[in-house]
Amino acid sequence: MIIVSLSIFLLIIGRIIYKRHIPVRQIQECLLQELNVGMAIVDVRDYNDSYKSPTPNALNLPIAYLVRHMHELPKRPLHIIASTQLEKNMSVRIIRKAGHEVRSYSLIEEKV
Repeated sequence: MIIVSLSIFLLIIGRIIYKRHIPVRQIQECLLQELNVGMAIVDVRDYNDSYKSPTPNALNLPIAYLVRHMHELPKRPLHIIASTQLEKNMSVRIIRKAGHEVRSYSLIEEKV
């Protein structure tokens, strides 16, 4: 009984760690200046961060609102703008699960 409970606990913890910290495959980092013309830009940073350094022509959709407003994403390849690796990993997995194609990402670090 204890072994089964421990196994289930370890599986749950392992899945949480995987979803948050293991990098997403087949997605490359790309500078905003090097983007393809047909790609849509989705900024998943918090509103406070995206307000300080806005990205022109980007759909601002913080990761906390991503699932609720998934219908607002365009049906074309996406480029993700995030502030951390964790934010990037989580948002790419959520967007791909909904059936959208994510091709690249950019990390924009907040200047302190």
